[in-house]
Amino acid sequence: MAQVLLVVDDEHADGGGHGRSIPQTAPGAGVSRCGVPTVLQLVHGYPPRENAGVEHYTARLGAGLRARGWTVHVLAATLEPGRPMYERIEEEGVTRVVNNAPYAALRRGPADSAIDAVVAEVAAKVRPDVVHVQHLHGLSTSLPRVAPTVWTLHDGWGWCAAGGLLLRDGAPCAGPGPACAACAGAWVRDPPFLARSLALAGRLSAVVPPERLHRAWKRLPAGLRRRALAGPVAPVDAQAIARRHDAFRAFAARVDRVVCASRWFAGEAERHLGVRPLVVPQGRDPTPSGDPGPDAPFLFLGTLAFHKGPDLVRAAWELAGRPAPLRVHGPPGPDPSFTVPNDGPVAVAEVPGLLAGARALVLGSRWPENAPLVIEEARAAGCPVVAPDLGGVPEVVQHGVDGWLYPPGDAGALAACLREAALHRPTPRPPPPLSAHLDAVEALYGRLVG
Repeated sequence: MAQVLLVVDDEHADGGGHGRSIPQTAPGAGVSRCGVPTVLQLVHGYPPRENAGVEHYTARLGAGLRARGWTVHVLAATLEPGRPMYERIEEEGVTRVVNNAPYAALRRGPADSAIDAVVAEVAAKVRPDVVHVQHLHGLSTSLPRVAPTVWTLHDGWGWCAAGGLLLRDGAPCAGPGPACAACAGAWVRDPPFLARSLALAGRLSAVVPPERLHRAWKRLPAGLRRRALAGPVAPVDAQAIARRHDAFRAFAARVDRVVCASRWFAGEAERHLGVRPLVVPQGRDPTPSGDPGPDAPFLFLGTLAFHKGPDLVRAAWELAGRPAPLRVHGPPGPDPSFTVPNDGPVAVAEVPGLLAGARALVLGSRWPENAPLVIEEARAAGCPVVAPDLGGVPEVVQHGVDGWLYPPGDAGALAACLREAALHRPTPRPPPPLSAHLDAVEALYGRLVG
């Protein structure tokens, strides 16, 4: 049976079926050892070091494939001050490659020959049959062709240099254009102080293990970390943005299949990247549900950043008269000036229990989401959802059934939804099971290898 190299990257899922090849192929690719299929996932981060939605999707997909007989290896970028750039950290089933300056690619270009060399070396050992890319942030758009390649798009990173925020003056922007340089320059945090800090960490690593430096950085209060990342930032020029966009479009054209989770996002990818992704809904098995009491809170789970709208959720909650407690959980975002009262981040293992005991999950997103994993998790836990009628969200939240939809950015409408959610708690439909998603992924791999 063929092996599959799974390269995890979330922006170039090309579902049009027009497989376009990259000329070089690693020796031994497509040769199964002992009849066991092998998948290598490439991603911009991986648990337990990195814990956002794409990282956990990658881990969940890998676990599901292992249960079906696959050998799974992950190659993930990681940030670790004190270790040299491109150093590899080997763990069981995981290769991490250090990239302490992931945003520098915005100015130098997103192709990185050093990352390409690491991918080629790992692939030579894994000898995969398929590559599945989940996200390219901190990696490279010039990855060598080692096997048929799948790219799953999770957000707009492939056409938005500001990290897929797609915001201009507080509203979704129309896409790449003249305003991109100023927007990206304001969002990217690579001030001179950060470069000096990384250099100091490199010198300290001679006497202090890099793992201790990394843990010390993570333990710093969020306010101190935000101040460390603040400071003057060199502007991004329009030519750099154009080069970046061309590189991602070229990468999309080279892969064999692009995939995404919603029909709306497939249309966005076709508009910006020139490819039509295959829509493969994600899946989530049911988790224990609860019977929340009268003091059950509204729950916000997400990055504490303007585009995620925790401030909008709080304003609407105040406007609604605080009909139930509100808990806001999430890590700080990239903008050190954006603050909102919050209860701090939570461990991933705590999320199902929080959702099972919540009155509703509340999203305040101002930018168009694809198909947020947290909505799947809420539905799996039997927790209704209050979310903006925007992007791919209406494809996973049916108004009046799974919860409530409101016009994006409208605090008054959101407040009305919160008042209604305080009065009754509907039971949402369960999401598709993970087995259905795994069936679709395996079928896609089989078509490419076959």
